[in-house]
Amino acid sequence: MNDIKDVIEEVKSRCDISSIISQYINIQPSGSNYKGLCPFHGEKTPSFYINTSKQIYKCFGCGEGGDVINFVMKIENLEFMDAVKLLANKCGIEINTNMNEETRLKIENAKKFQDIHVEAARFYFSNLTSCKNFGYEYLRSRGLDDKTIKKFGLGFSLDSWNSLMDYLISKGYEKKDLVESGLITHKIDSNKFYDRFRNRVMFPIFDYRGNVIGFGGRVLDDSLPKYLNSPDTLIFNKRQNLYGLNFSRKHIENRTIVLVEGYMDLISLHQYGIKNVVATLGTALTEQQGILIKRYVDTAIISYDSDEAGIKATLRAIEILTKLDISVRVLNLKDCKDPDEFVRKYGLSEYKKEMDVSTHYIKYKIDRLKDKFSMEKDEDRVKLAKEASKIIKKLKSPVEIDYYTKYLSKEIGISTESIKKEIYGKHYNKDYTSNKQIKYNEKKVIEKPKAITKGKQFVEETLIKIMLESKKLREIALLKVDNSDFSSNDSKEILNCIIKNQELDKITIDKIKSLNISEEYLKDLTKISLEGINFENIKSIDEVIKSVKKNKLQENINRLLDEQRNIENNKKNNTDTKEVDVKIMEIALKIVEMRKMLQSL
Repeated sequence: MNDIKDVIEEVKSRCDISSIISQYINIQPSGSNYKGLCPFHGEKTPSFYINTSKQIYKCFGCGEGGDVINFVMKIENLEFMDAVKLLANKCGIEINTNMNEETRLKIENAKKFQDIHVEAARFYFSNLTSCKNFGYEYLRSRGLDDKTIKKFGLGFSLDSWNSLMDYLISKGYEKKDLVESGLITHKIDSNKFYDRFRNRVMFPIFDYRGNVIGFGGRVLDDSLPKYLNSPDTLIFNKRQNLYGLNFSRKHIENRTIVLVEGYMDLISLHQYGIKNVVATLGTALTEQQGILIKRYVDTAIISYDSDEAGIKATLRAIEILTKLDISVRVLNLKDCKDPDEFVRKYGLSEYKKEMDVSTHYIKYKIDRLKDKFSMEKDEDRVKLAKEASKIIKKLKSPVEIDYYTKYLSKEIGISTESIKKEIYGKHYNKDYTSNKQIKYNEKKVIEKPKAITKGKQFVEETLIKIMLESKKLREIALLKVDNSDFSSNDSKEILNCIIKNQELDKITIDKIKSLNISEEYLKDLTKISLEGINFENIKSIDEVIKSVKKNKLQENINRLLDEQRNIENNKKNNTDTKEVDVKIMEIALKIVEMRKMLQSL
């Protein structure tokens, strides 16, 4: 079977989707189909359905769906062809695609090198566990138990020039292959061969599928380098791989991952229960590693060492990850030098707490800038304001710009208006600022409950306030929103008033006081600051409108999900089960349509 398309179709036809899915979750018959609790989001009532006639699955709770290959890709966090290969192996299909001699040889060598690395890993593990040695004592002193040592396949390379080489040759491998695999070094001028790793604790490096592709070795004395990695080979490139991804990819929740520097940091966190963690391989984060992270997550929490080198590596990682539109936060290690020390000193709950309150990367960069300047000197505060303004300027969201401008203002004692002028330059709307009766006030700067505790209502109120203040932005907004986009009845009432008075340059709050609006809403509206909105830039309102629409759509989806669950729970009391199934399916279709709308925003 040479055509890969034929292979894929054969795999799909031979692999019964209900049988494959039942290997991962418990499913129950539902008529001629099956249902169960969705493995991709938390739920107590089954909304995950398998259609056996169409050989597809669909979750009406989170929207996931597709065929058997899609399911395996999602549940195993695999790429398409890797999922096909996994299923082909399950159903006994051999994949032999057309390839030239060079490609065939490359694939054969890659398989051979992986086999060599598996044998090497077994050899190192045996060295560590079969007799008393410094490597085992070191790992135990670092707090690792035997279960963890075994899970990560940790080992020990003997203080010998050729113990591994002799072992691998005894297994039938040639020196040439051992050199190309990176485990043996060949000194050409003397034609001598010797083990690359000697007298080191060994960390097998796996690719994301779990294949051993290289090693990292840590010395147990004062030798240099402290850590030594395998060289780049046919199967290993340290710039393109992440340590621990094979373990963490099945434990990623909320598309969030913790990024650490070292092997021991990752293993220690994993042993304590933090399993959504990966580490770089002895280098600063690379763009290739960033792209690999992007495949699995939307948010990265950086937990690098707290020393100068760690700070430098953190700032570099921030630049790489934010360019990929990954949300970045930085974890505070308190008085500890690395995550391993932190979790052993303070424990799991404290580390999780620091994960939850980890610092937004903009605040982290501003704080690191502060370390370079003296707040006692006026000249330094001015320099800091200018440098920090360049950081804030890169933000796309007016709300974020407003928040971090206020944060900077509070930290250095320079007014938000001056900082805004530095950020926006000649585009700053002076007329707008002078008309606003908002002056620098320290209490106002640190006040931020609306954005945090009343998110949805705050966004709606912000949009209403913009439409009241600016005729230009009001005209744009009225083309894009209507009453159905708002959740609050007060917002809807004011919107009707705005429509009736849309020709006015400015609609005052006094004008809407005659409406049936709650006092609390009017107070909120009065307090909202629009300093972060550039009234001359029509794009400044787009993000606010999108947020309002997204909030309303999500609210509608949640309401339909509740309705669906209630119908499902009461299904036993209804004699007409067909009618109930039809209602459930109608609601499900509405949810799917709304999710599509949500994704399009």
